[in-house]
This record gives sequence, C-alpha cells and structure tokens, in this order.
Amino acid sequence: MGPFGDALADRQALESQALEQNRILSVGAAATAYIRGHADTGERAAGNPIWVLEVDVTPADGEPYRVRHREIVSAAAMGAYYAGSSIPCRIDRADPGRIAFGDRPFM
Repeated sequence: MGPFGDALADRQALESQALEQNRILSVGAAATAYIRGHADTGERAAGNPIWVLEVDVTPADGEPYRVRHREIVSAAAMGAYYAGSSIPCRIDRADPGRIAFGDRPFM
C-alpha cells in the first residue's frame, strides 16, 4: 500500500478506536482498571504503538475480573498505563471484556 493508503488506514484505526471508546464511556458501567502490565504488539497506527494491556477490572458493583485490552497508545499517554496504576474506566454492558479508560465521554 502506498503512503496515502497507509495514512488513511492509520486515520481510520484512530477514529474507530476513538468512536468505540467514546461509545463505551457514554453508556458503560463505572469501574476501576488496575494495569498489571502491557506488551507492545510491534504494530503501529499513525506512528503510535498498539499495546495489549493486562487489566484487572473492578466494577463499581461487582467482583474484579481480568481482561486483555488492545489499544493504540499515543506517546503522550504512555505514562498513564504503567504497571501498578489504577485508573477509572467504563465497561461495555453488552460485553464486559470491552473497556474504555476514563470516566466520561470525550467527544
């Protein structure tokens, strides 16, 4: 694929992730995410690494469970995902394995 195709694919990947995260943040159940660790997949989107994070999710009204969460992580946000950190998140009510970091929509 040429440079324009790569740029378009990267933009679509970023937009798709943002829309899905915003959807979960809009309708999801409140929870806390404890980052156990992450691995860089070696893939990139718009120059940003794609990570798989190992996360313990504790719903506001339930027992903790573990998920493997895949996310495009910008260089500016990398410091927020260090092992041992706890951050607010929202859980997709239809699929509790899908989460979005944050506590409210950003778009």
